[in-house]
Amino acid sequence: MHLACLSAGKAFIREVARTGQTIGTVHTLGALHLGHAELIRRAASENDVAIVTVYPNKIQLRPGGNYDFNLDDDIGLALRAGATAVVSSNDAEMFPTGYRTFISQGDYHLRLDGPDAYLKEAVTGAIRWICYARPTRSYFGLKDIGQALLVKRAVADLLLDSEIRFVPTVRYKNGVPVSSRLRRFSRSELDELSCLFMALDHSRKEVARGVSLVKDLITSAASLVAFRTFKLDFIRIVDTDSFEDLEQVKLPFIMIAAAMAHDLRVFDSIYVPDQDTLLNGPPDIWIDLPEQR
Repeated sequence: MHLACLSAGKAFIREVARTGQTIGTVHTLGALHLGHAELIRRAASENDVAIVTVYPNKIQLRPGGNYDFNLDDDIGLALRAGATAVVSSNDAEMFPTGYRTFISQGDYHLRLDGPDAYLKEAVTGAIRWICYARPTRSYFGLKDIGQALLVKRAVADLLLDSEIRFVPTVRYKNGVPVSSRLRRFSRSELDELSCLFMALDHSRKEVARGVSLVKDLITSAASLVAFRTFKLDFIRIVDTDSFEDLEQVKLPFIMIAAAMAHDLRVFDSIYVPDQDTLLNGPPDIWIDLPEQR
């Protein structure tokens, strides 16, 4: 079922709530891929109704940019993955004249990805959809760990009655996380980018072996990154609560790296919340690489 405006979506959500069914939501910008499909499958399997929202949130996209997505394709993927309904919207509905409310979390949105990131706007968009849909559970991928953690914090701070559930990163078998940002990259470029995950996972294993000095870990990780098309932007190890850089590794922590190519910054990260993840690695979901283009 496709509900093409907010009022139609709200009428459906009210009816679901009236019957006492649980709602699981997945909130997207569009350009859905197999990572989104995993989120949707979780939402569908753990709730009576799974709702997917599709809107290229203009406040978190680069100003003047044109977000490339096909709504019909997205609706098809969402329904095949188990969605009960897809709700789509547009700028006129989402940001009418006079809109002025944003979620403020201090400078946390700047600490993970830097001043060019749009975490504040991403969190605002997610919280607006959660307020709209009132889900029992809402699902966020660990690929976008910064957004996932900040949305969970905002939901708790604002006393919203919704559970935020994290879903493991979906990766190609070479280690690259599935992302809409990478859908135009060639197979050879994806293979080149795979060294980011290899470097981060190497650092995780080093920490498991007892290395704790962050500068040594970063130096070792950077030595494993061999790019031709890409340029390494940064490798960091940060605290999961403050997003501030650590000097000595301590649980829980995030290892995050970024690279630049084709005027795009692409990220990879490993979230290490506990000893089991440190020793055995994150519970990522592995899929085949796309066919060679």
